[in-house]
Amino acid sequence: MRKITLLFFLLFCVVIFSSPLKAEEIIAQSRIEKVTIFSGNAMITRVSPIKLNNGQYKVIFPELIPEIDDNSIRVSGAGSAEVKILGAQLVRKFLEDSADKKVRELEEAIQGLRDELRKLTDLKNILQEERVFLDSLKLFSRDQLPQDLATKMPQAAELEGILKFLSTKLADNFSKNLEADIKIRDLAKKEQALNAELSRLISASRRQTKSIVVDLEVTKPGDLKLALSYMVGGASWYPVYDARVNFDKSEVELISQAVVKQNSGDNWQNVAVTLSSAKVNISASMPEIDSWFIRPLQRVLLERKMKVVAGAVGGFKAQFSADFDHKDSAMAWNEKESMPLQQEANYQYAQAQEQGVSVVYQIKQPQDILSDGSEYKLPVSSQILKSEFEYSAYPRLSGYSYLRSKVRNAKELQLISGRVNIFLDGSYVGSSLIKNIAPEEEFDLYMGIDENVKVKRELVEKKSDDTLIGGIPSPNKKTTYKYKLSAENYKGRKIKISIFDNIPVSQDDKIKVVLGKVSLEPKDKDWKDKPGLWRWELELEPRAKQDIFISYFIEHPRNLEVEGI
Repeated sequence: MRKITLLFFLLFCVVIFSSPLKAEEIIAQSRIEKVTIFSGNAMITRVSPIKLNNGQYKVIFPELIPEIDDNSIRVSGAGSAEVKILGAQLVRKFLEDSADKKVRELEEAIQGLRDELRKLTDLKNILQEERVFLDSLKLFSRDQLPQDLATKMPQAAELEGILKFLSTKLADNFSKNLEADIKIRDLAKKEQALNAELSRLISASRRQTKSIVVDLEVTKPGDLKLALSYMVGGASWYPVYDARVNFDKSEVELISQAVVKQNSGDNWQNVAVTLSSAKVNISASMPEIDSWFIRPLQRVLLERKMKVVAGAVGGFKAQFSADFDHKDSAMAWNEKESMPLQQEANYQYAQAQEQGVSVVYQIKQPQDILSDGSEYKLPVSSQILKSEFEYSAYPRLSGYSYLRSKVRNAKELQLISGRVNIFLDGSYVGSSLIKNIAPEEEFDLYMGIDENVKVKRELVEKKSDDTLIGGIPSPNKKTTYKYKLSAENYKGRKIKISIFDNIPVSQDDKIKVVLGKVSLEPKDKDWKDKPGLWRWELELEPRAKQDIFISYFIEHPRNLEVEGI
């Protein structure tokens, strides 16, 4: 009997200890600790500190916003506990009706507005009936008074009383109608705005909630800082710069800022913000300068390429893309494998660092960014740039001169393409653009148009040689051109200015370009290896003016049409 009892006991132990233990569930008390913002989305990192004993756990991050990108979920962590992350799963819960407090408040507010609108509509109907009654009294008085005058003379007080009564009542009626119309208009605007907000909140995506369940196995008890990362939409940023010019010190203070906004559905409070951007292309600040080619006109395949770049650009489009970097996490989980959790995690940040084609900025101070679409300006960097100020002009295409400064970027600081707000002597004077600038790269910082430096290009003479030989036209046509370039300084100080112009370049043996007299030799010919592009460098005292004259002739067969002239 004792043997049978012992056998049953052993079988009971085998069953009990061979059965898997049920994992303990923990509801994570998490907060958003860090965000990495791209253009159009953001990587959110939620952190939950928990204490763990040996065993298996299911850590639940409940009721997250539904707009999470399911494929972007990552789990990581660090702490004194020795833990394996076995996996994570996304749990959706669909709601029959929205229980969102904000939705209920909006619905109540809209119903209140509709009640007010109905009251005002009823009031207008009453006023309309009153108006009809007053108009009938007016018509009755107009018809009845002449009849009464034939038999008796009404007292003056009676007439005055009738007129005053009608006048007062009609004026009051008009006033109340106008007041009701104004209220109806304002209430209709409010209802429209609230309906738009309500539609956004009760869309199909808002009728579900998402929770993420993380499976853990603990082999050594201790503390754990569990981090959950995922991508959301509705977030963006772009760079903007302030350039404050100091002519006396030959300096420019360049302040870098990031304009951030988000409506992801979660408010970000006291979070570490990282900005990530890919390389972008923007237009230049000054008209593009090309060589001037002339060649026979091709009637069948005529390709005309004109590049015109506006000096003042109203805005720019930037398309950012980058991969989220998880190097700062102690351990990351994905669907394919589980990894042991390290005991420590070291987070190191640089103000700006290059990651492939993207640049990452770490904002130094924690930020509060509400999910309401408001724009926040975050400081990125500030540097003092030693500057050499001068002007550039291309009067063949633009009648303006452009103030620019040749500067060198600071070490270890990458600048992203963006708008530059220009301040001269503390006053805002306009905006410009910069391209992507590498650390220690020298670049031209354009300060916009200065209308006190005048430039002009004039055709002084154009003459065709149509000489007849024995009454027969010459087989070749020769056309002479003479141009005048002018630069005039209306500033109160000496300036340096570069004037650009094109000398035509032939691409066909049948077309000849012969240079005539040039009143001032250029500083550079074929500037930046562009054939026929000349640059003059002038220094002008205050109120000084300088003219440059250029002449040349173009000769080609008379029956040959030439493109470009």
